[in-house]
Amino acid sequence: MEKSCKIASLYIASLKAMALIYQNNHWLTRGETFYGDHLLFERLYKSTLENLDSAAEKFVGLFGDSCLDYDLQVDLLHKALLKYKHLEGSPAQMSLAIEEDFLKFSKEAYDIFEEDDKLSLGLDDMICAISSQREESVYLLKQVLKD
Repeated sequence: MEKSCKIASLYIASLKAMALIYQNNHWLTRGETFYGDHLLFERLYKSTLENLDSAAEKFVGLFGDSCLDYDLQVDLLHKALLKYKHLEGSPAQMSLAIEEDFLKFSKEAYDIFEEDDKLSLGLDDMICAISSQREESVYLLKQVLKD
């Protein structure tokens, strides 16, 4: 499997992991800020699932079905979830760390696609659009964490 396809696979698995974490946070929200946090995490998992769908379709179109190989996705999703298993803090603090990590990875993926001459205009647009939406999520999480 070529490098760009591997990066595409990891990009997909990372978005899946984020969506699962946000949906779990949505279900488990408690306390005085329950309603606002419940809605925030719903918004985050829904936007992440939309990003996931766009990315999966784009990558299949560019790199073929192998980047969505089931066994590979299971392995990568497991690794992505384990990566965040030991984060500490509130769900919002952990979510902020995950978002910032994903944005860093998105830039690295973008650079790899560009180096491998696989960065089409559409792929450029998709990565930038998803990054823009994830930056909005960072903003929302930072607002929740303000004193």
